[in-house]
Amino acid sequence: MLAATSLFLSLLPLALGSPIAPRETTQETPIQFGIIAARSASPVHLQSVNANGQAFWIGKDTATYCPLNPASQCPPGNLTVFAAGNGGASLYDVVPGGQQIYVAPNGKLSYTQAHSGYIPPGSAVQTFNATKGTVNGQLGSFTFKGLGGSGFLACPSKKSKTNGYPYQVFVDVAALSDKDVPSGCKKDCLGFSALTAPYDGQPAAWQYT
Repeated sequence: MLAATSLFLSLLPLALGSPIAPRETTQETPIQFGIIAARSASPVHLQSVNANGQAFWIGKDTATYCPLNPASQCPPGNLTVFAAGNGGASLYDVVPGGQQIYVAPNGKLSYTQAHSGYIPPGSAVQTFNATKGTVNGQLGSFTFKGLGGSGFLACPSKKSKTNGYPYQVFVDVAALSDKDVPSGCKKDCLGFSALTAPYDGQPAAWQYT
């Protein structure tokens, strides 16, 4: 979501000493969801987007870690669940400090390492927007409008028209070049729509790795 930068025009008090009442800021309640790729007649169609190695992938399992003992106290850890609101996005997990989602300058959709808030200079952490799907099967959408981006890309790990698994997720930004994508050729990437499936449970992981 494009962060709303509101310009407030303050009216001068009609009399000296008249106070100006503060404006209230409305905060969105974050929503939680999984992401499913939509690109008809392609290998990524209706496949989940998963967190692994501080990047997002289609065709690679979710990677998580939980320090709790016994392990029965841990969340399942097998799903990638997102949370979004107020223009930002994060992973829906337990780890203190959370894990923020950002788009790197080269378009790589990424998330912060647990216990570290480091984000590379020039990255974008705002302009995400999500609408939540419904329990009756209707899906919502997840978008990003920053860095001049024009949509999500699934970039194959190898050159193949039928099976380039796993596919790494990028945003199609102007700075994205051949050297940034796994196959070495940006033209191999497939544009796709990120659909959201509702998630109403507890955090799905302790932390994502």
